[in-house]
Amino acid sequence: MSIVYRPLRREEIPQAAELFIVAVSELARRHGLQSASYLQPAVETLYAHLFETGVFHVAQDGESIVAICCGVVRDQLWFLSMFWVLPDQRVSGLGRPLLEQVTAEARARGARTLCTWSSIDFVAVASYLRLGMMPAGPVLTFSGACADQPAAPHGVEEKELRADVACALDAIVRGTPRPLDHAFFRARQGSATQLERQGKAIAYFYVSEGVIGPAAWLEPDDAPLVLAAALREARRQQPDKVRLMIPGVNQPALTAALAAGLQLSGAAHFMTRGPFGRLGQYLPSGPGLF
Repeated sequence: MSIVYRPLRREEIPQAAELFIVAVSELARRHGLQSASYLQPAVETLYAHLFETGVFHVAQDGESIVAICCGVVRDQLWFLSMFWVLPDQRVSGLGRPLLEQVTAEARARGARTLCTWSSIDFVAVASYLRLGMMPAGPVLTFSGACADQPAAPHGVEEKELRADVACALDAIVRGTPRPLDHAFFRARQGSATQLERQGKAIAYFYVSEGVIGPAAWLEPDDAPLVLAAALREARRQQPDKVRLMIPGVNQPALTAALAAGLQLSGAAHFMTRGPFGRLGQYLPSGPGLF
């Protein structure tokens, strides 16, 4: 086997997306989990964004791509978005050089904090540990019918999210404003909302097809009203298919999800080498951009 490691080409984005769907479906089968319903067009849209604004490399065996690895550098933060190997090559060792190559490129671009949303796959977790990324807690996914309508939050005003507000809040909560990613989130179908108190922005949240995230708020005590507003919007969009992903340290969000009648439907690990923002005041968008 002669493996070539190289950057992805734009015309290969559909092939990379297909590899991901095959690999994640096999991971779910292997662990007895419900297979996630990823649609090829949605994955390709995300991969195009990662290709255009991040680092995206592949491992090629002959004419076939057998592994992908990509992520984004936003200021000092490197978020590893995707690292997948075809199931029949999973324990061959070919993925590690690809991961190291992409990580080296991220560091060359100025990244100092390395982090990722890791699946429960032991091989992947071990690879991240070798890079010095340590577990910072679980990420729990809740989904289902939003049985109880959350009460409308009092004392705040909901407005359409402005890009400068989203970036300013992220600079505080996440440690980087990431305007490129907010442009991507705003281009999706759905809603983008900022909450204001006495004319001052205190939080933002996105909801797309009933999926909440990302969301961020400045003060821990504002979590209940942010979650109430976000759950109300998600229920309006998709009353039977609400979903949100919650860092394990974010206890107010866990409490709100359970109170809304949502069911625990997935678990992953957030791993980081270096400090990463305020996870107790944040809801991620998913494993692609966190």
